[in-house]
Amino acid sequence: MNARRNPSQTIGPFFHVGLDWKDAGRVTFAEKGQRVVLVGRIADGAGQPVGDAMVETWQLSPDGRTPAPGTGSGHPHGMGRVQTSADGSFRIETLMPGGEAPHLEVTFFARGLLRGLHTRVYLAPEERVRADPALARTKVLMLTARGSANDVARGIAAGADGYMVKPFSTRELAQRLRELLQD
Repeated sequence: MNARRNPSQTIGPFFHVGLDWKDAGRVTFAEKGQRVVLVGRIADGAGQPVGDAMVETWQLSPDGRTPAPGTGSGHPHGMGRVQTSADGSFRIETLMPGGEAPHLEVTFFARGLLRGLHTRVYLAPEERVRADPALARTKVLMLTARGSANDVARGIAAGADGYMVKPFSTRELAQRLRELLQD
């Protein structure tokens, strides 16, 4: 058996060395708008905090357009970037993005990842989010340890298309994904 490590097992994190911006947890814009604070916590697969990850956000300006270029702050308008604290937590202060379904583009970088993980945080009522053409065919499958009948009902009521309780096999997950994608 070959026990050599691959690059994703040996990489950084070195985000704090060259990617740290002064006040990057406070997103700036040329426009004024409604204040929004995004807080979260990053944990690994075992539930342990990841205190050396980086969270980066990008968004439209409050008037729904591509943000104007930054002015001397060292980082562009509409973009935030913070390192997580020792407990895995992060905080980014911004303004409500404009548009039909206001959202933040969020990228997570952490040890063991050579590429960031991307997602969106929507800040609009569910019906406006579901009307977003980018999500028209998107399915939501909740993977969780919470398995009571009440938990499942709440997950489905919140908009999940499917619900799986851990533990489950890779084969079971693949089968459930195939079923969801055929609907």
